[in-house]
Amino acid sequence: MRLGGLAWSWLAAIAFVVLAALVACFFLFSAEVERLRDAELTEQLRADARMLSLALDSTAALAQRDPGSVASMVHALRQEGIDTAIFAGDGTMLVNTLPGTIGAADLLARPEVRQALESGWGCATSTGIHGPRETQTVAVRTGSDAHEIGVVWLSRPRWSFTIQTRSLGRLVGLVALVAVAAVIGIGLAVTLRWARLLRRLEGAATSLAEGDFSTKAEIDGADEFALLARALNRVVRRLRADQHTIESQRSTLQALLDQLQQGIVVADGDGCIVLINPAAVRLLNLKVTSGCSGLLGKPVEECLPQYELQRLLRPFAISSEPQTGGEISLRVDGPDGAVYLLARACPVRLLQAGSQEQAAGRLLVLTDVTSLRRAVEIQTEFVANASHELRTPLSAIRAAVEALLDLDLNKDATAATQFLEIIDRQSARLATLARDLLDLAQVQQPTGAAPLRPLELGSFLEELNERWADVARQAGLDWRIESHLPAGQTLLTSPRLLRLVLDNLVDNAIQFTPPGGQVRVSVSVADRGFEFAVRDTGCGIPEEEQPRVFERFYQVERARSGTRCGSGLGLSIVRDAVTALSGTVRLASRVGEGTCVVVWLPQPAEQFGQDAAHAVADNNLNRA
Repeated sequence: MRLGGLAWSWLAAIAFVVLAALVACFFLFSAEVERLRDAELTEQLRADARMLSLALDSTAALAQRDPGSVASMVHALRQEGIDTAIFAGDGTMLVNTLPGTIGAADLLARPEVRQALESGWGCATSTGIHGPRETQTVAVRTGSDAHEIGVVWLSRPRWSFTIQTRSLGRLVGLVALVAVAAVIGIGLAVTLRWARLLRRLEGAATSLAEGDFSTKAEIDGADEFALLARALNRVVRRLRADQHTIESQRSTLQALLDQLQQGIVVADGDGCIVLINPAAVRLLNLKVTSGCSGLLGKPVEECLPQYELQRLLRPFAISSEPQTGGEISLRVDGPDGAVYLLARACPVRLLQAGSQEQAAGRLLVLTDVTSLRRAVEIQTEFVANASHELRTPLSAIRAAVEALLDLDLNKDATAATQFLEIIDRQSARLATLARDLLDLAQVQQPTGAAPLRPLELGSFLEELNERWADVARQAGLDWRIESHLPAGQTLLTSPRLLRLVLDNLVDNAIQFTPPGGQVRVSVSVADRGFEFAVRDTGCGIPEEEQPRVFERFYQVERARSGTRCGSGLGLSIVRDAVTALSGTVRLASRVGEGTCVVVWLPQPAEQFGQDAAHAVADNNLNRA
């Protein structure tokens, strides 16, 4: 594994510290060795001096001034490198093996001699006896008060590392080389291991910085690297959990924005789009090739062609004062026709990337009000049509009343009768119109629908026949009610709304069927429900006008030219009442052949019992 500059610097620093420690230890060791050698030398010299002193005392050599008895001993000491001096208390030098001209007077002045004369022995370290080398000297008093007192003085050069320069250099170099090699080897092994562990940590940290939260630092043990790896793994797990939470929240927010039916556009302080949802793209009919993401970061002037929306998204600076938004209405032409939008804008505060500072932005909410606008148009059209429908009979009634006021009833009885018939006919028309308007208002109100309850269809159809049989015969029509249901069959519905539906359908069929025609009402079971069909052989409705016949006050021109004229609200009432019953209504008609209107009402599973199931099978068999 390649080592970096930091590792080599660390190794050099350790080697230098170890070498310095070795040098310091060497000097301390040498000083201690020299001290021990000095102590050993002092004891040796003292022992030799005592032996000479004892020899002098036993042979009375000092009193006789004859050192021959100790000559052999002095010679032996000389062979060992020990210089000897023996002199009497009066300064008479008996033995002197020192080099140069050092006499008894010089020796008597030395401190170790004075100390020996006072206490029995003394020692000292001095220079100049053997040149620059230090010398260890020992002096021992000999003799006694009864005999002559003298001094035995011995000296020997001290041992020192400084005099062993060559051998010392080799030793120090060898020790330093071995120590440095050992330190470098141990340090290299430790450094290689640390470098390998650091590479693992670096790889894990790099993967983490790149957003890979699946990485893991694999380091076993209980040292600092293992603790750091476990701490890094805990951070990774925490970041992974936080990322999962953030991704979940982001996905939820994105799903809500994608499914939101209102358009959302957010622009930053520079007037660039930072958020837009698919509903906004669809409502504004924007031409994009890469989805909503292709518009992010682009100026609103480049993405939104409507100047009014650009003005609403104009950025504002953040201030402590409240800022008001804006609201406009606009029309956008799309592939399915014109779409009317209500655009509301308000200021928002956006976090800048990489910081916690807030910047000004604008939020635009687009609401599709096409259906609301259509409802307003229908309401306006309804008021206009109602006014027209009311004004026509009222004008006729007013004209007839004015004519009656100008007539002489005794002379113009026939004309008066005609005018009264006009008033009667138009007042009946007004009553019909008022009734239809009241029925329409009731079926359109949520509280207007009566609660559902079981209805026995047999008796209900008998009541329908009683209401319309005479009316149909008087109109010269063949009237019949057909039922494919078993006796006692019930229907869960609102009797009032069902009666309103069938009465309007039958009334229309009778009105627009000429004498000699047929009007049929049939009831059957179909698709988990019941079908009520009203057929006639009347004038029929043109195919191009059939989609509009359920609109309020819409009347087919052929019907308006007939002898009877409806209010134009019958089929609209039927549609709203069937919707209130959760059913469906469909119409089929041909001009000159007649019209068929079929109403289907669903039934719950528990209400749609076994008898009804058999009725479905029988009905399908009859149709086949």
